[in-house]
Amino acid sequence: MITEVLVLLVLFALLIKASIRPSNFPPGPRGLPLVGYIPFLSKLDPEYPHLALKKLSDHYGPVAGFYLGPSQPFISVCGYRAVREALYNEDLAGRPSNAARRERTFGQRLGVIHNDGPEWQEQRRFALRHLRDLGFGRTSSEGLIREEIEDLTQEIRAHQLAHGSVDLKGLFNLSLINILWALVGGERFRRDDTRLAHLLDIVDNFVRSADFTRANIPVPDFCLRYFPSLTRKLLGLRNDLFTPLQDFIRERIREHAKDRSEDHPRDFIDVYLQEMSKRQSTDSSFHENQLIGVIIDFFIAGAETTSGSIGFALLYLLHNPDIQRQIQTELDQVCGDSLPQLAHRPSLPYTEAALMEAQRLSNITPLAVAHKALRDTQLGGYSIPRGSIVTVNLFTVHHDDESFWQDPEIFRPERHLSPDGRKLIKTDHLLPFSAGKRACLGEPLARNTYFLFTASLLKVFEFHPLPDRPLPTLKPKNGLTLSYDGFEAMVTPRS
Repeated sequence: MITEVLVLLVLFALLIKASIRPSNFPPGPRGLPLVGYIPFLSKLDPEYPHLALKKLSDHYGPVAGFYLGPSQPFISVCGYRAVREALYNEDLAGRPSNAARRERTFGQRLGVIHNDGPEWQEQRRFALRHLRDLGFGRTSSEGLIREEIEDLTQEIRAHQLAHGSVDLKGLFNLSLINILWALVGGERFRRDDTRLAHLLDIVDNFVRSADFTRANIPVPDFCLRYFPSLTRKLLGLRNDLFTPLQDFIRERIREHAKDRSEDHPRDFIDVYLQEMSKRQSTDSSFHENQLIGVIIDFFIAGAETTSGSIGFALLYLLHNPDIQRQIQTELDQVCGDSLPQLAHRPSLPYTEAALMEAQRLSNITPLAVAHKALRDTQLGGYSIPRGSIVTVNLFTVHHDDESFWQDPEIFRPERHLSPDGRKLIKTDHLLPFSAGKRACLGEPLARNTYFLFTASLLKVFEFHPLPDRPLPTLKPKNGLTLSYDGFEAMVTPRS
């Protein structure tokens, strides 16, 4: 009898707690004791979390709040003004942490994506400085990118000759991983290398299996320790997939350690090992597991998003052949018989505008990586408690702002051009790499790679839909990012 009374009292206390919100907390739906609003969120849109959160904003306003579980505040931020305010509020520049996230990095907070504080700042500064020295995002990396483009065009020609059509699924991931690994590990894989294919499968399986909203559920560490399969399924995070990738990277690090030169570092692993040797104190943030975490972050953030952007751009141009022809006319006029180069870029405004428009509509990362409130702060006039998870809905900036875009669902490159079509107009309403302190570290390389690959493919080939078949779908596949569904196209070499 006493036990039953105690249970009822605990449940009653949880019910009371769930019904009481901090003063001036953002408006939002009420949930249930213990589980909060988790059971109801997927009902708003069972497939796309960013659309579910948009529906909440339509009802409650651009800044809405609810609870995940009994005590985790969750803040949804939608619309241009609220998104900009959130991204540039340094009080919201933290990252949430839970056991499932830390599983990818040996149970610790490591790397440059899911970390914060002084250690994150130190690792990010180091990565930016030394990757830049190695050519990351500079014209000095153009030769490396061009080698991959040449290999890719040869493979497409071979497919076209053998089959008539070309399956574009997964073709670009191979090239992007290779570029990243050449900068990080000093090595290029052959496109038919089975090791490369295995690494790509790991990254793709992780990204496609992840669920953005469920990944933020505050599950205790012991759940992952004693019920790993059940917990991973609940959270939609398969970080256990990374064990082979961790082993691969560790093996390469140890190979580098045997033959590196202090005076002539070859790649990012060499310069990182050099820094490790300088900082051998036990409290240094530079150690082997940290390096593995940083490299995995490069892989996840770099290859998947850029390859998706290239695929979506070609898909939209398959649906808009007149725009494809207009791009090719501009490329022919500016580049002549040569392939596009970064030096041509300022003279290719229409091409750039079309690529920007494809990024806006495809919206590879509709929800920025989750932020965390480092301290009590304000957003949109509301009080945001310390420790709140804050999700920034970039989709609502790119798609839903009819007052700015006017016809946001239409693929129209001219919206990014001056009235005479000669000048590219850049706007802070387009945020494919997010913004603020947490903007994408790989943005310079991603921009250059996206431009060179897509423009080169359009210079060399024409892309047409398969005859007597419906156009491939523009509907994206969901996961940690949005990706295009694999599609075939008739690919014809241009004379």
